[in-house]
Amino acid sequence: MVALLAPAAIVTWSYVQRETYVADPAPPAPTLERTPAPLVRVLVFGDFGLHGRQQTAVARAMAEEHRAKPFDFGLLLGDNLYPCGPELSLPGAEDCTFSADENTVTPGYQPPEDKQFQAVFHAPLEDLKRADGSPLPIHTVLGNHDAGYSRSCFWTGKVPTRTSRLKACLEVAHQGPNWTMPGRHFVVDTPTARFVLFDSNTLAHDDYAFSFEEELAFVKEAVAGCGERRCFLVSHHMSVTAGKHQPETLTPAYQERARRLEEAGRIDAWLSGHDHDLQHSVTAKGYDVFVSGSAAKTRFEKFGPEPAPGARLRFGSTAWGFAVLEVFPTGWSMHFLNERREPLYCCEAHGQGRCEPVECPRGALPLTSR
Repeated sequence: MVALLAPAAIVTWSYVQRETYVADPAPPAPTLERTPAPLVRVLVFGDFGLHGRQQTAVARAMAEEHRAKPFDFGLLLGDNLYPCGPELSLPGAEDCTFSADENTVTPGYQPPEDKQFQAVFHAPLEDLKRADGSPLPIHTVLGNHDAGYSRSCFWTGKVPTRTSRLKACLEVAHQGPNWTMPGRHFVVDTPTARFVLFDSNTLAHDDYAFSFEEELAFVKEAVAGCGERRCFLVSHHMSVTAGKHQPETLTPAYQERARRLEEAGRIDAWLSGHDHDLQHSVTAKGYDVFVSGSAAKTRFEKFGPEPAPGARLRFGSTAWGFAVLEVFPTGWSMHFLNERREPLYCCEAHGQGRCEPVECPRGALPLTSR
């Protein structure tokens, strides 16, 4: 049974902490035709790069969920190293360079050991393993903090181009258990779904070291390759949000770039972090946007029913937690869970339809966390 923390009436505006905004307080029962196991099961979480009580609790819950019903892989939605990304003062860090494709690291480069990766990624996620003991792949994208876009790093807000290039390069170059980032952008393919991971700093920052036009060209080509499969965009930044970064997404330049990305081809949903909360919206274009950025650094939040003109917020929460995406023969679903693995919100998409709120399946999410 879904745990709805919002009052029965529809909320218009509210400041909440570890509470939930729900646009549809009485969802119908799930009707998705399910197989004994989904064709693809994906862990979706973001803004994870800060060690503390919240990260520890969420990481434990994700590992328990994986043991109960294994994931095929994970998607880490950026802001992997708070507050400023990789350390540039380490010997050899400034030697990192990109290949001519501006995406992959020059072959042969070995990055210095940056202890941040062990502290806030590898150690917390060490229990995410496959049945054979190998690490569960976590496919990772760049966030704004990874490239140095933080007031704690540069109070002027102007990040030197060389700095952002180096920081991005060092994250792509990093190697270690679970961590998978072969480039600033890449695709993850399964027989039934394609995940298009891209560097959304090009969407948000005019002074970023890399070109939005080149990123858009990659997204167009990658989306065209989805064919009949489910097609998901994956990035740190979102197209619409009802959270703290809403003013950023409503600027004319941001909206124009987001429009061009969403018109790259048919997509089922856009998966993102950036706001430190959990959200589900439907855009004016009719596709779903999910924010799963509550893994390590929740903040007070303001939610409202209209993330952007023509868009609608279906769900928003500041609970600690993560998301689970499942693809079935007849559709796909998204579940938000808190740090105790209790379901907060579930939705299901049938055929080419949108992900509609449903009551979370009984017994599908056994509670074993403390």
